[in-house]
Amino acid sequence: MASISRPHHHEKCPRCGSALVSIEWDERVNAREVQDLWHCWNCKNEFVTTVTSGEKEPSVTEITAPFFTSLLVE
Repeated sequence: MASISRPHHHEKCPRCGSALVSIEWDERVNAREVQDLWHCWNCKNEFVTTVTSGEKEPSVTEITAPFFTSLLVE
C-alpha cells in the first residue's frame, strides 16, 4: 500500500492515474496529522494520504479551561 503526503483536493490513484477514487476511512494520528485510506475503483489499488495542519497543538490548559472553569467555587 502506497503512502502519499499531500492535500487531497483532487485525489488520483498513484498506480493508474484514475480519478475514480473514494475515501474508505480517515484517522487522526495526532493534533496536526490526519491519514486517509483511499480505494481506486478502476484498478482496486488502496493508498494512504497524510494531511498535515499548520495549527499548533493546544496546551492542556487550553483544552481543559472551558470545561473546568465553571466548576470553580469562589
